[in-house]
Amino acid sequence: MSSRRTDSIMSISSSAQPQAVDQISAQPEPIRPEIRDLEAAAPVPTAASESPYTVFSHSRKRAICAAATCSAMFSPLATNIYFPSITTIASDLRVSVEMINITVTTYMILQGIAPTFWGSFADVLGRRPVYLATIAVFMFANLGLALQDSYAGLLVLRMCQSAGSSATVAIGAGTIADVAAPAERGSYMGLFSAGVMVAPTVAPVFGGALSETSYGWRASFWFLFAAGAALLSTLFVWMPETGRNIVGNGSIPPRGVNMSLLDMLSRRRKHEVDPEFAAAEKPRKTANPLRCLTIISQKDVCIVLVANGLIYTGFYCVTVGFSSQMATVYNLTALKIGLCFLPYGAGCSIGSIVIGRLLDYEFRKFARKSGYGDGRSVRQNPDFPLERARMSSVWYLVAVTAADTLVFGWTFRANISIAVPLVLLFINGFSITGFFTFEQVLLVDLYPQESASITASNNLVRCLLGAAGSAIVGNVISAIGMGWTYTIVTAMILLSIPLLITELLCGQKWRRARLDKLQKTSMAEAEQAKVDDEKYSEGGEEDKSS
Repeated sequence: MSSRRTDSIMSISSSAQPQAVDQISAQPEPIRPEIRDLEAAAPVPTAASESPYTVFSHSRKRAICAAATCSAMFSPLATNIYFPSITTIASDLRVSVEMINITVTTYMILQGIAPTFWGSFADVLGRRPVYLATIAVFMFANLGLALQDSYAGLLVLRMCQSAGSSATVAIGAGTIADVAAPAERGSYMGLFSAGVMVAPTVAPVFGGALSETSYGWRASFWFLFAAGAALLSTLFVWMPETGRNIVGNGSIPPRGVNMSLLDMLSRRRKHEVDPEFAAAEKPRKTANPLRCLTIISQKDVCIVLVANGLIYTGFYCVTVGFSSQMATVYNLTALKIGLCFLPYGAGCSIGSIVIGRLLDYEFRKFARKSGYGDGRSVRQNPDFPLERARMSSVWYLVAVTAADTLVFGWTFRANISIAVPLVLLFINGFSITGFFTFEQVLLVDLYPQESASITASNNLVRCLLGAAGSAIVGNVISAIGMGWTYTIVTAMILLSIPLLITELLCGQKWRRARLDKLQKTSMAEAEQAKVDDEKYSEGGEEDKSS
C-alpha cells in the first residue's frame, strides 16, 4: 500500500513540474518546490495547489461552522449560567458560599487542562468521535447535577461538566481550520469567536431567569442536559468528519465511528469506495495528550501564546472589576449587573465578525502584492510571509484595548454616568475579542496539521494566566483603587507589543526551521515504509516459491 502511494505521489509531482516552473517564474519571490504541504500530506510544487483545499460546498462549510460554534458555546454557557444560583445552591446544600466557589475554581482548572487531553485525540482520531464523546460526558454530567443533593456530588460532577464542555472550543477551532482555507479562515473564525464570546454575557441573565422557575437552581442543569442531548443527536446523524488526517480535504471516505448516520446510508446506496482515495489514506499516529507541551515550546508559538495570555488576563481583570464596581458604585442588583454585560457581548460579537473579515481582506491583499494570487491556495509554505500578512492590524487592536482599559479604570474614580462604563465596555469587547480572533487565526496558520492541539495549548496558557489575574485583581483594587489598578493592567497589556514585534521579525525564520525538520521526518518515515513494504513483498514471494 505504501509503495503504491509513494509511486502515485512521485508521478503527480513529475507531471506538475513544467506548470510549476511557469508559475514560479512569474512570482517575485522564489518558492522551493520540495516543500511539502503538511496539511494535505502531499508535495506542493507551487504556491497554489491544484487540488481544492476542501470539497465541502460553501453552504456545507457554513453549516459545519454553525455546528462547531454551538458545540463550543457550551463551555462558557455552563460557566456563567451557574453564577446567579450560587447563594441558593449553598443554602440548599447547607454549605458556605466559599465552598460553592471552590466548584467554580475546580471548573476553571479543568477548563484549562481537559482540552490538552482531548485536542490530541481530535487531531489523530478525527473530530467526530471526540465531539460525540465530550458532549456525551457533558450531557450526563448535567443530568447528575440536576438530580444530586450532596456537595461532593456537585464538586465532582462540575469537574466532569467542565472536562466535557471545555474541549469543544479546541475541537471547534480545529474543525474550522479543516474546512476554511487560509484566505477565508478569518471570517469563519470570527463567526466562531462571536458565538463563543456572546455566551458568557447572556448566560447570567438566562441563569437568573431559569432559577426563578419551579425547578429552582436545578433548572439550569436540566436545560443544559436537554440542549446537550439535542446537539449530540444532531451531530450523530449529520456531522461529517472533517479531520484532515482522516479524510484529507473531505474526498477520502470516512470509516467506522468517523461516519455519520447519513454517511452510512449514503455508502449503502453507492456500494463502492473510490480506490484512489482509499490508496491515499495514511496510517494513524498515536494520540499524545502531552503534545501541547511540545507545541508550547516552539519559539514562535510561545511568543504568541504569552502575548495573548497577557491580554486575556486584562480581559478577566476588566470583567471581574466591572462586576464588583457596578455593585459598589452604582448599587445595582445581580440581575441588573448581568444586563449591563449585554453591551459587552454585543461588542465581542461585532468585533469578532468585523476583525475576522478584515483579516481575510488583508491576507488576500498581501498575497496579491507578493505574487500569490488571492491567497486561497496558500498553505503551509515557509516562503510565504505569513506573519506580515496577518499582523498588519493587530497594533491598532492592542492600542485601543490598552487605552480603553486605562480610561475604564479611572472612570469609576470619577463616578460619572453609568452610560460611560457601558460604552467603554462595548469598545473593550470589540477590540479585545478582535485581538483574540487574530491570535486564534495566526496560531492555526502556524500549526494547521494540529489545529485542535494548538488551540488547546492556547486555552491552557491563557486560562492559567487569566485565573491568576482574576484571583488577585480584587485585592489590588481594595489596596490601591480602580484607577491605579487598571493603570498596571494597561502596562501589562502593552507588554504584548514587544513580543508581537519579535514574532513579526523572527517568526518566519523559526517557522521555516520547524517545517524543514517536519519535512525531513516525513521523508524518513516514507522511506522506511517503502523499505518495510519491499521486505514484506520479498517475504511473500519466498513463501509462495517454497
